[in-house]
Formats: sequence, C-alpha cells, structure tokens
Amino acid sequence: MHIFLLLSFVVAGVASITVLETKREKYIAVKLMRMKPAAYMQASLGYRYVSYFIYYIPAMLLFTSLLNVPVLQGMALAVSVTLWRVVCEYLHLKLFQQRGIVLIKINAVVWLAIGLGYGAAYAPIVLNWIPSSGELLLLWPVTMLIAVLGAIAAVQLKRYSDYRTAVEAATKRDDPLLDLGRMFTKANKTQVKSKDMDYTSMVGQTNQFKSREGYAYLNALFFARHRSLIVRPLWNRLAIIGAIGVIGVAFSVIEPERASSLAENWSMGIPYLIWIMNFLSIGERACKAIFYNCDLSLMRYSFYRNAAHRHFRQRLYRICGHNLTLAAGVGAALTGFALAAGGVSSGELLLALVCVFALSVFFSIHHLFMYYILQPYSTELNMKNPFFFMINIVVSLAFVLALILEVDTTALAVAIVSLTAVYYMTALILVKRWGPRTFRVK
Repeated sequence: MHIFLLLSFVVAGVASITVLETKREKYIAVKLMRMKPAAYMQASLGYRYVSYFIYYIPAMLLFTSLLNVPVLQGMALAVSVTLWRVVCEYLHLKLFQQRGIVLIKINAVVWLAIGLGYGAAYAPIVLNWIPSSGELLLLWPVTMLIAVLGAIAAVQLKRYSDYRTAVEAATKRDDPLLDLGRMFTKANKTQVKSKDMDYTSMVGQTNQFKSREGYAYLNALFFARHRSLIVRPLWNRLAIIGAIGVIGVAFSVIEPERASSLAENWSMGIPYLIWIMNFLSIGERACKAIFYNCDLSLMRYSFYRNAAHRHFRQRLYRICGHNLTLAAGVGAALTGFALAAGGVSSGELLLALVCVFALSVFFSIHHLFMYYILQPYSTELNMKNPFFFMINIVVSLAFVLALILEVDTTALAVAIVSLTAVYYMTALILVKRWGPRTFRVK
C-alpha cells in the first residue's frame, strides 16, 4: 500500500498527465482535422479515465483480497486512484492557466519526482521497515475526500473554456515528441556521431599507424578517430565500477556483520554477473558506431563484404580488449569486497573472476557476430531484423535459467568458458562463410 500510494498517487500525479501531454494524436485531431479543442480534450479525458477505472477494478480486487481487505474497499480504492488522477489533471491545467507553466515538459522536475518517489517507495524494503502511510488510502474519510475533490475537478474540466491555449502549448509544430520516429532517429545518430575534437586531435598523429596495412590500418584509424564514442563510455563505466567498489569496501568496514553475511552467499551472486557484464559491455555501442561512421559507406562495395571475416577478427580483438578492461575493473571491485568482508574462499573468488573475464569475451563475440551475420541496422539506425530480437531473447532466457536452476558455481564457470570458446570458433567459421551475403546495407 505504501508503494501504491507513492507510485500511483504521488509520482503519477506529476509524470502521467494527459491534458498538457505532447501527443501526435492531439496534433492530428486539433491541428489537421480541425476538431474543437474542448470537444477533443473532453472526449480524450473521459475515455482515458473511464477505461482507466474499468482496467483498475480487477487488479484492485485481486490484490486487496490478498491483503484481506473487503471487496467494497477494493472498489473504493479503484475509485480513489482514478479520481485522484482527475484532480491532478485539473491542478496541472490551473498551474498552466495561472503561471503559464507546463509542468510535464520540465524534465528535471518530472525525473526528480520519479527518482525520489521510487526511492521513497522501495526504501522500506531495504530498511526492513513497514510504513503505515499506505493505510491512509483504506480510510473512508480519505476516500470520500478524494471522491469529492475528483467530482469537483471533473466538473471544472468539463466547464473549462480555454482548451485551445492548452492544446497550442502542447502541440507546437517543432516539438520532436510529435514525431517519435524522427526523435529516435535523431537521438540514435547523435549517439554515434563522431566528434570534431576526435579529428583535430588526430592531426599529425597518423604516423604511428604507417606500419599497418589494409583493414588493420583502416580499423586502427577508425578506433583512434572515434575515441569519444567508445573509449569515453569505457572510462565512465570504469569510474562507476570504481565508485561501487569503494562503497563495497567501506560498507564492509562500517557493517562487517552484514558484509560477512553477504560474503557467505557469494556463490549465489555469481549468476548475476551474467547480467552485469551484458549491461557493461560496449559491444553493441561499438557496432553502432562502426556501422554509422564506417561500414554504412563501405558495405556497398563487394570487395569489402567479401573480406568480412578479416575485419571481423580485427574488430573483435579490439572490442575484447575494451571489455576485458571493464572485466578487470569488476574483478578488482569484487576482490576488494571479498578481502574486506572475509569469508570468501580463494576458490570461489577465482571462479567469479573466471566468469567475469569469460563473459566479457562472450559478449564481445556475441554483439559483433550478430552485427555481421544479421546486420540489424537500417540507414536510420533502427533495428528491424526480427531474428536479431529472437536470438537475443533466446540468449536472455538461457541466462534466466541459470538463475532459476541455481547452477553449481563450478559448473557455471566451466559452461561459460566452454560456450565462449565454441562461440568464438563458430563465429569465425560462419562469418567467413555467410558474411559476404549478410553483411550489407538495408
């Protein structure tokens, strides 16, 4: 109930508002189809909250029954959350009318509310504390108060006469949210666009690559000229890993008993390293940068596609080097915590480190292999290959099974190392055989 109060009432009251939301449907209906703003907004709000109430009833009846709350109170809770959202719609509209502020467009305020709200909602779980604030929602005086305020807000929204100004503020023609496809395309290209400072910093420094030839020279120049796209995220990840490692060591010193209890369950945490290393890997980001800044032009030539297996190996070694650096950082953080907390055998620590380094190589191979064999990126950097998503889902399910089945640590380490070795050999063979046909512009 505490979580429900903070997320569905407080956070949603700031971040989930329709009346001033930038929406493509609103732009088309009012601007292009010439609907009356008041008619559109009343129909839109009415449909949203009637359907919202209907959808909430089954969820409320289910979860309140699990809490041994009477059915009538469950229905009242569905009414409360619906009418509270109506009150928030009206408050946002009045703030805009009085101050000209579109609160939902102020990202700093919205994300601050989301961050603080979620933190306060889930903090009691970490602190092992059960707050009583959520019980307020089950009090009949509170329900009646929200119902009265919601009814007043609904009447005021029905009578509101200046929806045109509100719609104008939410549907400016140059607002990127009106065309999400354009917004995502621009964001994708900005993410992998090379920086001018990378080129200026390379002036007079190409002599160091003169000993290399062909694709080795090409890739050396590429990774040197696009350091900000690959190396900077690497350093950012290392900084975060270092900070977490320092926090872990400090926690072990301040709370030695809790740290030792965590260390006793060391082997249970090793399967989670799969997800951590997948998240930290820069393989996917590197593939996007390579495609947009290099391969998008060169893929059009048959000689480049036919040599896919040659530049695949060179890029794989480079990406592996970056991911192994991240693995070394994670290994150092784990080692520091293990030594500070105590209770971790050298064998378990060694298995964890083997898993970390093997996983860094595995994900390096996986991301680059998927890029060469399926080439999921279009010229707009959208991913439209269904097999790409299917294979990633299968890989994710395999990792989920490792968590559910609670695989033995030694068996898991052996399996990861073996899969990595097999994946490497398979990738080299398949890229050489199929790369010329699959490595192309779409």
